[in-house]
Amino acid sequence: MDSEQPQAQVLDADLCSRARISRDPRFDGEFFLAVKTTGIYCRPICPARAPAEKNVSYFRLATQAAAAGYRPCLRCRPESAPGSPAWEGTTTTVQRALQLIRQNALSEGSLGDLADRLGIGERYLRKLFQQELGVSPQAVALNQRLLFAKKLLAETGLPLTEVAYAAGFGSVRRFNSAVKDHFRLTPSNLRGRRKAQGSADIHLQLQYRPPYDWNGVVDFLSHHAIAGVEEINDSRYRRNFRTTAGIAQLEIKPHKNKNALELRLQLPDNSRLMSTVGQVRRMFDLDANPEQISALLQQDPALGQLSKRSPGARSPGHWSLFESAVRAIVGQQVSTVAARTVLARLAKACTKEGMVTFPGAADIAALTDEHFPMPSRRRETLRSLCQTYSDREDELTLEALADFKGVGPWTVGMVAVRGAGDPDVFPTGDLGLERTWATLPGSEGKLNDAAAQWRPWRSYAANLLWRSYTP
Repeated sequence: MDSEQPQAQVLDADLCSRARISRDPRFDGEFFLAVKTTGIYCRPICPARAPAEKNVSYFRLATQAAAAGYRPCLRCRPESAPGSPAWEGTTTTVQRALQLIRQNALSEGSLGDLADRLGIGERYLRKLFQQELGVSPQAVALNQRLLFAKKLLAETGLPLTEVAYAAGFGSVRRFNSAVKDHFRLTPSNLRGRRKAQGSADIHLQLQYRPPYDWNGVVDFLSHHAIAGVEEINDSRYRRNFRTTAGIAQLEIKPHKNKNALELRLQLPDNSRLMSTVGQVRRMFDLDANPEQISALLQQDPALGQLSKRSPGARSPGHWSLFESAVRAIVGQQVSTVAARTVLARLAKACTKEGMVTFPGAADIAALTDEHFPMPSRRRETLRSLCQTYSDREDELTLEALADFKGVGPWTVGMVAVRGAGDPDVFPTGDLGLERTWATLPGSEGKLNDAAAQWRPWRSYAANLLWRSYTP
C-alpha cells in the first residue's frame, strides 16, 4: 500500500499521533489514519484499540486513504465524519471542483462537463487534482458514492437497487462490484441485520462537530422564512422544495443523544438524494469546525464577547445559490419582513396546484409586472436573472451574478455567505453590521479594518453581529 501524499498535503505526524491517541473529537474529519497491518482506515475518534504508531499512516482525505488501498472501518464509519474544511494550499479551482463533485457533478455529467463549468481544460483539471490531492476527480467521486452508499445501508431500509441509484451508480452490477472491491464485503454484508423496507420516508443522521448553536440557526431561519414554503419552530425546520421529478419535503431537528441532526426526507425519487443531503449540510453549516472558529474570533475584545455568548455559532444559509440570489435582490434596501412578504407573494403566484415551493426561474420570469411590488430597476434585475437561468438554476455562479445590472458588492456578498456557504465573506456596506459594530462595547476603529483580522472566518463574525443587531 502506498502511503505517500502530495507535498502540499503532508500532515504533522506527531500532532496526528497525539490527536488520535487522545481521541480528541475536535480533530474528527480533519484527517484519517490508516493501519498497515489491517488494511483499514479510521477516524481519529475510532473506539477500536489504538494501533502501534509504526503501523499507522495519516491522510488528509478519506479519498487518499482509499486510493492507497485501504478500506473504511466498520466501527467508526469514516463516511459519518464531519466534512473537512478547505485546507491551506488548495486552489480555488480545486475547492470549487470538490464542491461540484459533492453535488453529484460526475454522477450526472462527464469530467469534460465539469471542466467546462470550471472554465478550464479536462487535462489541466486532472493535473490540478494530482498535484494537490494525489488522486483523480473520478476517484474522489467514486469514494464519495461508496461512503454515501454505506451510510444508506447502515441507516435506512432502502432496497439495494435504490441504494445504488441514490448513490449515483449507473447499474446494480457496477454498484455490487465497486462495494466488493472497496469494502471487501457485499452490500448485504454491510447492511447486516437491518431489513430492506419500501418506505416513502428516508431518515438519516447528519453529524457535526460540537458544539452546535441550534437556537442561533433557527433564529436566522425564522427571520427569513417564506410563508407556505417553510415552517419553523424551536424544535424543527420543515420545507417544501422542487426536484425534476416533482415536489419533495424535508424535516430536520436535533438528535437527542448524538452530535447530529435528524433528517427526514420525502422524495418522488432518489436520484438527487446525495446532492440533497449535501444541500442540507451546507444550509445548516454542519461541516464547520467551531473550536477553530471561536479560538480566532474570541481574540477580538469586542467580537469575543458575542462569540462566548453563542458557543458553536454557525453561518446558516438558504437552499441554493439561485434561491439566495433571488432573496438578496428582493431584499435590496428593504427590511427582512418586507422581503419575506414579497417572496411569499411570488411563491404563491407561481404555484399552479399542490404545495407551495420556492419558485423556479422560469416561473418568476413569466410573471407580469403587478406581481413585483418593487422599484422597476430591481424588478428588471430579478426578471433578467430568471430569464437567463430558466430551467438551469444550478448553473448560476457568483461570478455570473456579479455581471448583472443592478447587482452590486453587497448582493454578491450576501449570496456568497448564504448561497455558496463561503466562510470568509464580509458584505460591505451592510447597515446592520455597521450599526451593531458602532454600539458594541469594546469596538474600535472602522468595521472593515477590524474585519480584516477575522479572516478566514469573516462570515461567522458577520453572523454574530447580525444576531446582535437591534433595529
